[in-house]
Amino acid sequence: MVKPRTTRRSVAQLRTQLGAFNQATLTITAELALDRVLQRIAHLARELVNARYAALGIPNSQGQLEQFLTSGLDEAHIARMEHQPQGLGLLGALMHSTRPIRLASIADDPRSAGFCEHHPHMTSFLGVPILSKGVLIGTLYLTDKIDADEFSKDDEQLMVMLAAHAAIAIENARLYQQVQRLAVLEERERIGMDLHDGIIQSIYAVGLM
Repeated sequence: MVKPRTTRRSVAQLRTQLGAFNQATLTITAELALDRVLQRIAHLARELVNARYAALGIPNSQGQLEQFLTSGLDEAHIARMEHQPQGLGLLGALMHSTRPIRLASIADDPRSAGFCEHHPHMTSFLGVPILSKGVLIGTLYLTDKIDADEFSKDDEQLMVMLAAHAAIAIENARLYQQVQRLAVLEERERIGMDLHDGIIQSIYAVGLM
């Protein structure tokens, strides 16, 4: 009698997660401002798997963390921390992997580099790479599953799906950013040409006078 109830509860929970996932993907793909896209991905990832903390890391061309956006930490707590994450330990391991990393205890993993002073204590861990055409463009980190001791395989699969949609959203936002930049350059060039033509016309008019 207990088993069917558990199954029904699991199915209901899965439906809720899939509904939330659908809304999440619609939300991030509708946004075009890159910074807002990145922050929303971090927030939505944390909400989808009921994690206490989440973060999204963006590497630069040298493979170092260029951006690191968090969810679940307030600004005051971040300001008290000795330094921002530097892409070492598990974060670094994920930045050089194409597969997720899921752990019950961060401290028990030999790749863990520990935490800096005033960093919140974290136990369970789920890290998922964000890949675009086989190239790493970001990493999702989630810690401390609120309603369980660790993240589940279903949580991992859900984050892998979110990461796939996140890659599309990030690339779209970057493309939009490039188009905006080109539009600004073209507008500057047009204004420059207008000014140039106007000056020539003024000089010609003075010459006629």
